Amino acid sequence: MAGLAVVLLAGCSEDGLTEQLQDNPTSPEHAPNTGAISHAPKDASVLRATFAANGGEGWTEGDSVWIFTPSSMLYNRYLLSQGAGSSNGTFYRTGGDNNYENGETLYALTSPRYLYSFSTTMDGAAQVSVTIPSLYKISDVGAKEGSSRMPVPYWGLATFGSDGKLTATFKGLTALLKVDLTTLPADTRAIVLTTHSYGDLGEVELPEGDEEPLSGTLDTELTEGAKLASNPIFWAYDTLRVNLSTETAAQYRYAFIPVVATSFTNLHVIAVTGDYRYSYYWEGKLLKTYKPNTPFQPNTIVALEPESTGIRTPRM
Repeated sequence: MAGLAVVLLAGCSEDGLTEQLQDNPTSPEHAPNTGAISHAPKDASVLRATFAANGGEGWTEGDSVWIFTPSSMLYNRYLLSQGAGSSNGTFYRTGGDNNYENGETLYALTSPRYLYSFSTTMDGAAQVSVTIPSLYKISDVGAKEGSSRMPVPYWGLATFGSDGKLTATFKGLTALLKVDLTTLPADTRAIVLTTHSYGDLGEVELPEGDEEPLSGTLDTELTEGAKLASNPIFWAYDTLRVNLSTETAAQYRYAFIPVVATSFTNLHVIAVTGDYRYSYYWEGKLLKTYKPNTPFQPNTIVALEPESTGIRTPRM
């Protein structure tokens, strides 16, 4: 973990990203057409972004991107200006002034709120540590029709195009479980994912899980196929909860819940309608149990299709 450069970002807020966008700088005049291929001067104030998987991702108003380099603790911040509801977004710089003239590798990351650190290993590889909290609010993961959410960073390498603007293609570090909120029982107060070794849903005992991690602080190197995994130096937990609100139905159609990319002995997804005083005891409906024959791959969106489990408990 000894790094050449480390940026610690625990507890970071995106409030600073909502400042007023500056005017779009005037594009430089193109050189006369001499028949040779020419490139416009580098302009790091603009970033054009899309998604590698084309799996249903869509930018959401307020999305942000940070660009890091291995040689500096400073970074540029970008805010979505155009493209909400589509897979192609245009971002304008709202913080930082690095124009990246020295040709080093540029690492672009979304969702800085839960980014714990960016560092370089002894051999110069880029590494990130990310926190998946055990409790989300629906506003952290909820999206309207046509958009998605990235509570865990997507990442990509940013490069300059022939027009001088930055471009990046983003890939996920986890899978995302897509839950259609209109399919939940009307009195659902939360969605819970658990792999714990025991659990009760009303009077019914859930099949044992193997306590695979679902939340906590995880890390990975930013190379092809990167995915977050647990590290013994950090805490990890076998439960993840998303609390809903009375405004859920009006504001959001889907919840996009990060799932660490692996396969599970028993991953239970529960619509919680009531809570007990004890941990791992709930009242509600079991939406689905994922088993080893349904692995979660990084950079994929898995749509939850509720199945008839026979487990449905009444409110007490």
